[in-house]
Amino acid sequence: MIELLLPTSVCLFATFLFLCVFAFSRRTTKLGRLRYGIVPLLLWAYCFSTPAIANAIIDSLEQQYPAVRATSREGGPLILVLSSGFAVKTATGYQARLDSAGWERTWAAIRLWRQVGGHLLFVGAPTPDNGSSVAAFMAEIATTSGVPPAAVKIEPTSHNTYENLAFTRALVESHGPPVWLVTSALHLPRAMAVARKLGMRLAPYPCDRLGEPFLHWYAWLPNSGGPKLFAAALHEMFGLVYYRMKGFAD
Repeated sequence: MIELLLPTSVCLFATFLFLCVFAFSRRTTKLGRLRYGIVPLLLWAYCFSTPAIANAIIDSLEQQYPAVRATSREGGPLILVLSSGFAVKTATGYQARLDSAGWERTWAAIRLWRQVGGHLLFVGAPTPDNGSSVAAFMAEIATTSGVPPAAVKIEPTSHNTYENLAFTRALVESHGPPVWLVTSALHLPRAMAVARKLGMRLAPYPCDRLGEPFLHWYAWLPNSGGPKLFAAALHEMFGLVYYRMKGFAD
């Protein structure tokens, strides 16, 4: 509810709404002659500032891979975890940090490992100086949370989803099934499309769901939370289109 008080999206929508009302009430003015051009801007501001609309798009993407219940299997599964984070520059060099999705993926992978055992493989996101990586930071969290160091592996050089999987394909193929793929539910459609393109047999394990099945009435009002949700949805939608154009995904 507090997002309604933040200025950016609400002010933008209110500005276009005022201009639209003014233009239609005074059609003979210069602004009035532009009234039909203001309407699309008003609709644009409303749609991209309304959490309920963004939530519907996100939910449709996340529902492609529903939550699964993992059971213990013989053979020691491999749990492939895609990193999510960033690097900060300090006096001694760059240090890796996790964003909210990175924390969610790390904890989901640890919970899965406690259920099925096997090995954790954290991949990707090296720092600009190649001194560390988000994958290494996630692995450190896993070991300090009780996962034996011998059960943790890292691939610290890949920069994006395609490289995350391409650089680990040989290891995945040598390990054999089952191999779990842990990543955010919104990211899974793109990640699985890449896996299929590479011929990798992975079992999806979604986490970090953003979609909400039940929304409050004020989710239909423009607020500053809407653009953030839309940005996340558009990032995955455009990312999948781009990957298909590049031949990285099926």
